[in-house]
Amino acid sequence: MRGLVIEKPGVLRLRDDLPMPVIGDHQALCRNVACGICNGTDLKLLTGGLRDFARYPCVLGHEAVGEVIEVGAKVRSFHVGDRVLRSSLPDLPDVYSRWGGFAEYGVVDDYDACIADGVPAHIDLSTRQVIPADIDPVDAVMIITLKEVAGALARLGLQPGMDVAVVGCGPVGLAMVSLSRQMGARRVVLAGHHEDRLRAAERLGADAAFNTKQVDTVQALRSMFPQGLDLFIDCVGRAQIIDQGMQVVKEEGKIALYGIGLHTGDRIDWDAAPYNFNIHSVQWPIARYERDAHDFVCSLVSEKKLDLREFVSHRLPVEAYAEGFELVRSRAGRKVALVF
Repeated sequence: MRGLVIEKPGVLRLRDDLPMPVIGDHQALCRNVACGICNGTDLKLLTGGLRDFARYPCVLGHEAVGEVIEVGAKVRSFHVGDRVLRSSLPDLPDVYSRWGGFAEYGVVDDYDACIADGVPAHIDLSTRQVIPADIDPVDAVMIITLKEVAGALARLGLQPGMDVAVVGCGPVGLAMVSLSRQMGARRVVLAGHHEDRLRAAERLGADAAFNTKQVDTVQALRSMFPQGLDLFIDCVGRAQIIDQGMQVVKEEGKIALYGIGLHTGDRIDWDAAPYNFNIHSVQWPIARYERDAHDFVCSLVSEKKLDLREFVSHRLPVEAYAEGFELVRSRAGRKVALVF
């Protein structure tokens, strides 16, 4: 079968010699419909810059949507024809698979059946969940990001009535805006520097969206929120953005770090902050929060309260993977889906 393999850092190739996965009693085999390119993790994996990861060659991708084509003897949660999030690939001979969503076929484990039958199963497998039939399976690659973001907002303690600012206008930043609004935030503002994405943020519920190349971020947020922000979210991962948060967060407010970009040696101006504030890192999803967000996010999409096309800007055949990654690198694409 085919799959996108990082042979070594910087070298990505579509191979056609990968062996088909074999399922066990508590697993289902999926034909992958599409997989989204993660603007953060996939690019770092490709360049060799993801912390705690250095095994190559590896099959790329963690935002796959697969259609179930075969079920194991003890599977109860999945049925042939279901579309399932996060179909992944077990390690193959001579090829590692951290997730392996960019393979032509993948596997989902029936976590609930495993637990019921007393079979050990890692909680991460619980995020393999069925999406409603009325949701387009290619656009649905974005649901994985939305669930991760909804889980992060729950971990951050977002409550109705809070004032929220988001910095960074990638798919995660747009998801933070739309879900903060859906979860009851009083006011939500996005700061970024891509005009088309700023307009998308407004359509997704932002009260304001401003260009950081034209407007001073701190001055703009102080003008909009003279009493300070309850929650300031850095979706990029930069020390200077955290510095900005220090200057606009209210007493006992929270600065959230979602973006993976800080490095040893980065300096933060602690003197700009109030005496009492919180910093909360939510740079990696936690499975139980993502699992709990599934029905909420899918209902928003099914009820037309959240348009996935505001996020998924490009659909390309998997053979055009180089074009897809360039769209992500250049920021010309928001969420790019590669289709099998």
